[in-house]
Amino acid sequence: MQDKRFMQEMAVEAATAFQAGKMDRRTFLTFCGLAGVATLAVTTGNAEAAAKEIVMWNWGGQSEACHAKAIGTPFTAETKIPLKFDTSGPLQGKIKEMVDSGKVTADVCDADGFDAIALGKSGHLEPIDYTIVDKKRIKEGFALEYGVSVIFYGYAFMYDTKAFGANPPKNWADFFDTKKFPGKRSLYKWGNGSIEGALLADGVAPKDVYPCDVPRALKKIKSIKSDSIYWGSGSEAHDMIVNGEVAMGIVWQNRGKSIEEDSKGRYKMVMNEAIAMPGAYIVPKGNPAGREAVMKFINTAMTVDAQLTILDCLGMTPSNPEAFAKIPAGLQPYAVNSKENIDKVIFNDPVWWAEKGGDAVNAFLDAIG
Repeated sequence: MQDKRFMQEMAVEAATAFQAGKMDRRTFLTFCGLAGVATLAVTTGNAEAAAKEIVMWNWGGQSEACHAKAIGTPFTAETKIPLKFDTSGPLQGKIKEMVDSGKVTADVCDADGFDAIALGKSGHLEPIDYTIVDKKRIKEGFALEYGVSVIFYGYAFMYDTKAFGANPPKNWADFFDTKKFPGKRSLYKWGNGSIEGALLADGVAPKDVYPCDVPRALKKIKSIKSDSIYWGSGSEAHDMIVNGEVAMGIVWQNRGKSIEEDSKGRYKMVMNEAIAMPGAYIVPKGNPAGREAVMKFINTAMTVDAQLTILDCLGMTPSNPEAFAKIPAGLQPYAVNSKENIDKVIFNDPVWWAEKGGDAVNAFLDAIG
């Protein structure tokens, strides 16, 4: 009995390898024959039989519960495949290390668009199968070869209405004008949003922000260096604003929504010229669940219901154009793709950030150091 169970487990592992393209068909069928298991699932192209679970690598916290509710529940109901989480954070270096070691434990990573570009180019990702993932469910320009922009988030800034109630700031030029709008500023210490915001403040037209003129941006950023402090986490950004450390501060737009609501409107967010960032689902090369199962998971994530649930639960904006018109009125002010904001925001260029972002961040750190 134990030998038979062992062979059946080997057949399941072989099925996973077959569906991932790591084993040829003849060898796989031999395994099935030795184990005495049916091959119907494979001969009909049903890779779900090879997948025991989908493991999503994300950043934990509320994100885990929201993804489980929005995507995991309908996906499992349809496929019977459970969704599990690794919440240690899918940094590029960690993904490279995992793939290079041959010990791949995650099937899909909740990352950024520039991660999809960089890791795809370095050979660490599976290409997206657009015969399964419906491109019509993705905002034009963000169906990438090695990643799918499932959501958008944004870098915006907030201000204290008690400091500027009668004459509130309206754009990045105001954010960088510490004479007209005195007080401390908080910026994200890794440069995202700050670089683009500085260029807009310095007179660069929204359509010309990319490719970013980094020296020009850094000159503008250094002009308010004595009035600036820097944050590295959402909780730090939150505290700097609500504790009165800064008069204006850059925030993630979903965090800004929470601050507005919790402060009963004392701190307001400016979505004009917000930087819309494409989050991306990426698939590590050799993912354990195989190609078809993970692509079906990504396609489920692109449904209108799943995307609106993510918006309601996590504050991340849909990337499916069909969902844009269905964003509830109460969430319109905070969603980068809402009819209220879509023409006011600047969409991040993930290719530029993938190719030039590392050098830009290093230069930014030198400038603020």
